[in-house]
Amino acid sequence: MKKVLQKRIGFEFEVASNISRRKLLSMFNAHTDWNAKVSDDCSIDNESMKYRVEIKTPPTPAGSALRKLKRALKFFQDNEIQTNYSTGVHVNISFRNSGYNYDIDGTKLQILVDDLKWLERFDRVENEYCESPKFAINELICDYKDYLRNNGGSVRTATVEDYVDYINQNGSDEDCDLLEKYCAVNVNHLYDKNPYVEFRVIGGENYHWRFDEISRAINDFSKSMDMSLGGRYNYLVKRFVKNMAGFIEEAPAQIIPH
Repeated sequence: MKKVLQKRIGFEFEVASNISRRKLLSMFNAHTDWNAKVSDDCSIDNESMKYRVEIKTPPTPAGSALRKLKRALKFFQDNEIQTNYSTGVHVNISFRNSGYNYDIDGTKLQILVDDLKWLERFDRVENEYCESPKFAINELICDYKDYLRNNGGSVRTATVEDYVDYINQNGSDEDCDLLEKYCAVNVNHLYDKNPYVEFRVIGGENYHWRFDEISRAINDFSKSMDMSLGGRYNYLVKRFVKNMAGFIEEAPAQIIPH
């Protein structure tokens, strides 16, 4: 693996607090040196706290972002901020060289990133707001098998390239779950004026005490973004699809280690 390309990272922290929204934001920005914004978040399930909010930071260079992340989590720890199964940290990552952001292959990224490992680590596999793209890819493979059966084709003679082509052609359909807002690897923002990828994987009970795991997950996300550029890692895509193509149940095959 080559040296990881430089990134910019922003965060969206979902938290519950008894500190008023305006005061919480002022304290947070003073502690982290971010110029963050705050909004109410009705998706957070916490009746013991008065305020349920999302704090969104601007994108900053990765090294600085991780240092600020550590400060942010310490701030939450010191101020009795609560996190639970309904809260997450959305990690928004883009390349510092903006030209690369337009070259990201979203479907390839969703295959190569080991989101299931981290969803399991943070106990979020069943969370409806961060569904693994592997389930949608599995559905596309099953759809292709049905297409072959219903149109005189042969599942037994279909090549892995046929499956990959079908996934690429149908994965960009607006009705495909790979483009769902709540996909754990949300690639919809690649079509924005300033493209980025939103990773919705991290969160859960007391996530604000898990800086080391969060930073390792972010490093994995960053490497996978690099791997989505160009064709160097197409062989891993084919290997993953080949393994999954023989899998018909709802649970997807495991991601190929890399």
